[in-house]
Amino acid sequence: MASDLERSVVTRRSMIAVMPLTLLLSSSLIVLLGVAPSVADAASAEVRAENANDIGSFFAIDIGDGALSTSELITKYGYPVESHEATGADGYIISLTRIPPRTQRHPRPLLLVHGLLASSADYVLIGPNNSLAYLLADRDYDVWMADMRGNRYSRRHTRLDSNSHDYWDFTWHEMGYYDLPAVIEYILGQTGASQVDYIGHSQGTTVFFVMASSRPEYNEKIGRMYALSPAVCLKRVRSPPVQWLLQNIDALHELFNALGVHQFLPHLTSQYGLARLLCPMTDPDNLCMQIVSQTVGPNPKMADMMAMQILVGHDPAGASIKQLFHYAQLQRTGQFRQYDYGRRNNTLRYSHWNAPAYNLSAVTAPVTIFYAQNDWLIDPRDAVDFSKLLPTPPTMHLVEDANFNHLDFTIAINARPMVYEHILASLEERERSNESGRKRAR
Repeated sequence: MASDLERSVVTRRSMIAVMPLTLLLSSSLIVLLGVAPSVADAASAEVRAENANDIGSFFAIDIGDGALSTSELITKYGYPVESHEATGADGYIISLTRIPPRTQRHPRPLLLVHGLLASSADYVLIGPNNSLAYLLADRDYDVWMADMRGNRYSRRHTRLDSNSHDYWDFTWHEMGYYDLPAVIEYILGQTGASQVDYIGHSQGTTVFFVMASSRPEYNEKIGRMYALSPAVCLKRVRSPPVQWLLQNIDALHELFNALGVHQFLPHLTSQYGLARLLCPMTDPDNLCMQIVSQTVGPNPKMADMMAMQILVGHDPAGASIKQLFHYAQLQRTGQFRQYDYGRRNNTLRYSHWNAPAYNLSAVTAPVTIFYAQNDWLIDPRDAVDFSKLLPTPPTMHLVEDANFNHLDFTIAINARPMVYEHILASLEERERSNESGRKRAR
């Protein structure tokens, strides 16, 4: 137990940062996994007038979508849906949402994994004919979406209560080391396939490379990894709010410890109504719009006000405080390592004073990287630097829209032509090549 003097010191230090921390946390609620990009200009408005549906969105969606679960969204738009669970070796129960194929035309199921503070809903939010999960399902792919431990859909454990400190004692390391292998084994067992194709956004890429480097036997179970804005090298973060967070991470760590806070921005049933009140779609210059452009990079022409407001009904979906600190360590050191507990605790935990580095030379699964010029969280130079750490050069795809930002990979009006069509083409080309190879071998 801390003494009164120690608590007083913590309190004084924390109070020094109260105002900026409050502002940061408020902006994080809206921004870190995105509520809305900046407003479209007059030219974009003309495009919407020609293409929008009768409720004012470019997409075939409606405002009620923000109050639905992932499964409810899928059902609403006429797709079959199944709910599954996979249990990791350390007892965390991971929720899986499946859109089963109408026919078994493709050899590999697809696993889609969300980013930090996000959920499986990110892959269906912009509706039929635009969301990645629906585009894949329309082509009879077997689509599986995982919800990583600690988010709104995956808060169960075989032994631990999700309100306990012990439950939240994890980072994205455990997600890659325990959760993904369990999910992949479950999918392969359910489908009879020998491999999955993997699509991850942001943290969804981090956890993959943790698995592929720490559990190298799983490389053989991956057909191809499609990395959307890979969050491994973070040396050149351009986002002012995130830069401030990184500069003050020690004070933030101290404050959270003093308050006994272990989870960050858990999903609240009230968050959708609150966001609609504070950031109305009718105000193109609302607070959400201003903050997000400073956080992920502005791209006003590709913003859809309704889609972004619906997003806040789903995200933030929750994370552990420790996940954030692990990313801060990654950015500070410029090295892809396990969580740093300090020299003494590292020695007790790892038998070495330094946290172990992830062995990226063990990553043998084929990789395609999609990265964006205007991504203020994953700078394109960092994406290129990361690609050079892999033993086999990945296929690199720089998004053609120079204004494409970090959130645009899941929510932009042009996400389909800029990113998704390229993934679909790659999947089809690989199957054609494999079929041609089989015919030549006969």
